[in-house]
Amino acid sequence: MQTDPLFLHIRVVMGIILGLSITTVLKGLAQIIEHPQRRGCSALHLGWVAWTLISLVTFWWWEFRLIEVHRWTFETYLFVIVYCATWFLLCALLFPDDLREYGSYGNYLMQRRRWIFSVIAALTLIDLIDTGIKGSSRWKLLGTAYPLHAVLMLAVAVLGGWLRSRRAQLRLVLATLAYQIGYFVVEYFTVGSD
Repeated sequence: MQTDPLFLHIRVVMGIILGLSITTVLKGLAQIIEHPQRRGCSALHLGWVAWTLISLVTFWWWEFRLIEVHRWTFETYLFVIVYCATWFLLCALLFPDDLREYGSYGNYLMQRRRWIFSVIAALTLIDLIDTGIKGSSRWKLLGTAYPLHAVLMLAVAVLGGWLRSRRAQLRLVLATLAYQIGYFVVEYFTVGSD
């Protein structure tokens, strides 16, 4: 497989942004471990952090498929960078620098949920375009499970922004986390030739 030198360059930029995203999540988790009382450890928050980390790692894994793009334009490059930056935005939103006005991560998540779930919805929509960039054969290969996944994730984003009960939010994150793990295990374990 011949690798386009331009893709290698783009992959480096993607790696920097996604590396910062993962670093943000891991640093946030380390701060919770170091000072659980100061940061207000929350199962709800940790559930969405786990979902984000799993989704981010699998996104980075699956972006290897961009090697199949034979014609890169600045617009395509910019799109991929914006996609990666949107992941970073989600990670930064999950771990704000200052929690004083919220008291805890759980309170913060509930009060800022519309922003957080709007970013998750944006990531879902951007992923549809990203799949299109990889070619029509990619859509065919993914089958009906992929558009169904997108619809389910958009429904999760709408519910997440709408639900006011912590208990309902916790059920949503647990169901979404279980679904996401199952979906990725079934659909995305192998990147090799199809």
